[in-house]
Amino acid sequence: MLRVFHHYFSSRKLTLFLIEGLSIALACLLGAAGCSVLLAPANADLPLAQSLPALLLLGATFVPTYQFSLYLMDLYDLRVAAEDRGRGARLLKAAGVTTAFVGVLMLLAPLVLPVSMPPGALLGGAMGALVGTMLVRASLRAVVGVPSRVLIVGDGLKARSVASAIEQGGEDSFRVVALVDPRRLELEGREPEQVDVMAERLGAQFVVQAADDMRGANWMDALLRCRLAGRRVYDAAGFCERVLRRIPVAHLRTSDFAFADELTVTPLRRMAKRVFDIAVASALLLCAAPFLVLVVVAIKLDSKGPLFYRQERVGLGGKSYGLWKFRSMRTDAEKDGAVWARANDDRVTRVGRFIRKTRIDEIPQVLNVLLGDMSFVGPRPERPIFVEQLKQQIPFYGLREAVKPGLTGWAQIRYPYGASVEDARNKLEFDLYYVKNGSLFLDMGIIFHTVRHVLLARGAR
Repeated sequence: MLRVFHHYFSSRKLTLFLIEGLSIALACLLGAAGCSVLLAPANADLPLAQSLPALLLLGATFVPTYQFSLYLMDLYDLRVAAEDRGRGARLLKAAGVTTAFVGVLMLLAPLVLPVSMPPGALLGGAMGALVGTMLVRASLRAVVGVPSRVLIVGDGLKARSVASAIEQGGEDSFRVVALVDPRRLELEGREPEQVDVMAERLGAQFVVQAADDMRGANWMDALLRCRLAGRRVYDAAGFCERVLRRIPVAHLRTSDFAFADELTVTPLRRMAKRVFDIAVASALLLCAAPFLVLVVVAIKLDSKGPLFYRQERVGLGGKSYGLWKFRSMRTDAEKDGAVWARANDDRVTRVGRFIRKTRIDEIPQVLNVLLGDMSFVGPRPERPIFVEQLKQQIPFYGLREAVKPGLTGWAQIRYPYGASVEDARNKLEFDLYYVKNGSLFLDMGIIFHTVRHVLLARGAR
């Protein structure tokens, strides 16, 4: 794992992205040049140097467009990439979308740039880029390596929860080789194997201390020897934070946050965050303004009632504020009191179903961002009645209030829509990661991921 401005991200994904980008660029240029030569008239003069600017423009357009299409198809999720390698369905969809989009751009390019695309260049570039990508994907294991082997010291609830989290969120980058508690071997009358010896025998690159009860644990010296031998050694909470980018509530201690330097926010960092919020919110409002006129008309024609919906939410430091949204439900939606939103909610109007799916109903919250009640990125704000319930049922839930709530956030892009206490507990683990490791770098990453969720209508209800 690599760390930039407190945020951890996968070095395997970065390696795949860079190698694949280089492969697409080279293969696209070679394919475009080769196809241009083959399809050129027999008596035509072929000064390749004159065509080079157009070919470079094609390659420069194809690489980011194709890689963004691969990203939209989840093909930078290593588990999805491995599953798709045999069928190639997602890869072909990404190639088709990219070719169509780049084709339109190349038709328009001569109108604004002094370039002329050689005959067959687009076809050859598309075929070359596809072949280059297929070569990288066919050798995926050689590019990103085999999953890292993880030895978990412990075999209780904590150890099993870490193993389950690796299985669900490890994206095939990690593989648990054993869950073992040396004390159990002693109770069974067998000679326990030292943890460092076991890690060497199993070829473990990571060793995670995840015993429920540390009484009688005598393997700390062995863990130190693992570290000195070059293995990565973590406790359960540290491993989940660095590798899975979430902080499990079950493993969290108050001291983990009390002693965290990352929580110290300087005035400069606070000011930079505020400037960033105002800039992004203003840009979104400006870009969406023409489209919002159509949304306003559609809401008024679809159902009776006000255009906007104002609801009390809990913000920074537990203070309440009024959150603005486009109305997406009937006016009598809460005649029986506040309830969680649910799948196929019959209180949602026809237009409301569309604007909730595409998250257009959230756009008025940019006014809350501009007023300072919210940040553009942060934990999603909840209603006071739900917050009080969740604080009683979920430890550390109040830590979400250490930062301003956001229009989008780490939990929203990492976990599907939640409408239960258990969902709130799982989302809290991602929110706590953001509270501890948030930065402008992570904010920009979250906004980038949010674009995909909006385009694919994910995580809304």
